[in-house]
Amino acid sequence: MNYEKVERKIIEDHGAEKSTMMGSPCLRYQGRFFSMIFEKENALVLKLKEHRVNELVACGLGREFNFTKKRFKEWILIPNNEETKYEELMIEALNYAKGI
Repeated sequence: MNYEKVERKIIEDHGAEKSTMMGSPCLRYQGRFFSMIFEKENALVLKLKEHRVNELVACGLGREFNFTKKRFKEWILIPNNEETKYEELMIEALNYAKGI
């Protein structure tokens, strides 16, 4: 499922809200960022637990997000060729934002 469809579903079903971050549209839950499309890389950026980011990088699903040449340990960049995993990963990021 593409980002826009997942975004709509999460907003409708889970109470997330649209916002912006670094000039790009993002999703937040009660003010906490958890997902955005990073247009510069044409990829999904998620905020997850550090150990989960490390797992996803190790298995080749994503890359560390280092927008400012500094590693953001809880952020991962998922290329758009992994779009079939967007819904699952965005729900995981939402749950992290919720503290679940």
